Amino acid sequence: MTMDFLRTLAASVAALLLRLLVVVCSLVFLASLVVAGLIVAVVLSVWALLRGRRPNLAELGRFRACRWRDLRARAGAMGRGRSSVSNEVIDVQAREVPSRSGDAGSSH
Repeated sequence: MTMDFLRTLAASVAALLLRLLVVVCSLVFLASLVVAGLIVAVVLSVWALLRGRRPNLAELGRFRACRWRDLRARAGAMGRGRSSVSNEVIDVQAREVPSRSGDAGSSH
């Protein structure tokens, strides 16, 4: 009877250690995903700043090509068989854009 108890105890301890190992590995994987996401966010922000654009952190995780309304609009345009863009030329009146106060001394 003592051997059965020891076998059951050993099996229980082994199962507990295996569960703990799976939980620890899962937490390490989750932490690595969070770190990878932060690295991507920082790299994209630095890239935007280098190109002279303000990083829009609210739109960082959203891809413009994957928005539902854009996909629905494309699907509707594809089903019609022709483009909804008009071939007309629209004439507009040109106007001068006022320069900024800091650009007053620069040449065009």
